[in-house]
Amino acid sequence: MTTMRFLGAALLVWTVQAAAADKLTSEMIRELMDTTDTAAAQRDAATIGAALGDNFYKYVDVPSDGLPATVRITKQQYLDTIEKGWEKVGKYDYRRKDVVINLSSGGDSGESFSTIVENFEIDGKSMTSKVREYARYELQDGRPVIVNLDTQTLVGDTTPEQ
Repeated sequence: MTTMRFLGAALLVWTVQAAAADKLTSEMIRELMDTTDTAAAQRDAATIGAALGDNFYKYVDVPSDGLPATVRITKQQYLDTIEKGWEKVGKYDYRRKDVVINLSSGGDSGESFSTIVENFEIDGKSMTSKVREYARYELQDGRPVIVNLDTQTLVGDTTPEQ
């Protein structure tokens, strides 16, 4: 009887763990963020690409003298853009802060809000970019992926970063 209870309890634990693997968790999102943050700091577009969903897209704000425009780019366009941008950059420091993660009630998707701070050098000139990032996540083939990004550059934010 004791053995049967143990086996029953073990089966219950295994069933709960198996079911949890079908749901997106805050920990999964945080690990994915850590992976892409490390990849960005190392200028590794391939690792970032592996973290993006099959139908990933990103909205990019395009500043202009008239009305600002927003453009939707594909996964490949996004990866090409960051690779080309890194080619022009000398020193580069990438950090994420002010992270908030929310999950859907069913655990099938999630979102994060955070601030990305990049300190970099172009043509010997030091610059700081601060961007507010909104990201959506889902499970695809049992693994968490980023399905879209929407970013807003914090124009006029001249707060020095440490």
